[in-house]
Amino acid sequence: MTDPHGPVHLSGELSLDVEGVGVQVHADGADVRIVADDPGAFVARVRGAATARSGVSPGRRDLAGLAEALAASGITAHLESPTRPVAVAGAGVDSPAGALLLGTRLVQPRAAVVVIAARRGGWLLAAGAVAVVLATVLTRRRR
Repeated sequence: MTDPHGPVHLSGELSLDVEGVGVQVHADGADVRIVADDPGAFVARVRGAATARSGVSPGRRDLAGLAEALAASGITAHLESPTRPVAVAGAGVDSPAGALLLGTRLVQPRAAVVVIAARRGGWLLAAGAVAVVLATVLTRRRR
């Protein structure tokens, strides 16, 4: 899928509170970094909201679809805690570990918590969805 408007270029900073969890989003070029004070709690809350909206808990297929959408848009999303990387998904990612553990090569787990959470229902999917939504908001603000 090629965007007729050219490559995505994101730029912006956003700080928010997601039900008591501090989150900072940094966008620069095609990279989006989501830094959550407590990534597990952040994703659990976002995942809960996604489940409430659709009535279905997100799974591995949804995670793969999200990573494919990010890659098709040329966006790389990084989920981090203040002290370490947690996962990266989207453009430029080719992870055999992601294929084995999460069902897609387009997500690279960088912390054991990703694998543990994925086995409980794929909380990483919700974080990725937030990345896409925030990237969209930042892109629209740029125009």
